[in-house]
Amino acid sequence: MRKASGDTLEMLIFPADQMGKYNEFKKQYGNLSERQIYREITRLKNEVSQDVLDKHIKNLDAISKLEGFITADQKSRIEQVKSLLGYKNASRANGSQNLRVETEFVSGTSLLLWFLILVAIW
Repeated sequence: MRKASGDTLEMLIFPADQMGKYNEFKKQYGNLSERQIYREITRLKNEVSQDVLDKHIKNLDAISKLEGFITADQKSRIEQVKSLLGYKNASRANGSQNLRVETEFVSGTSLLLWFLILVAIW
C-alpha cells in the first residue's frame, strides 16, 4: 500500500462486513507495483458488469469531493482510475438489475476491484 495514513480512510469506504476480505486482499495485493495494480484493475473491470463499474465511478466521484481528506495527487489518481474503468467492453452484458448490482458490488471480483482501486489511489 502507498501510505499507512490511507488505511483509516479505506476502512471508512470499504464495506464493514468485508474487512476480513480487505485484510486478505491487503496481504495478497498490497505490495504490488503501481503498474501491476493498474494491470489488475484493467483485467478485473472486464469481469464485472457495466452497472458495477458505474457504481465504482460514482463512489470515486463522491470520494474526490472529501475536502481536507483527499490530496491533489489522490484526486489525480482517482481521475486515472476512472479513466481505466470508464471504457465499455463490447463483450460485456448490459442491463443488470439493481439487486444483482448490490450483490455483485460487495462480493468476489467486484470487491477485489474496489480494493485495488483504493490501493491505486492511496
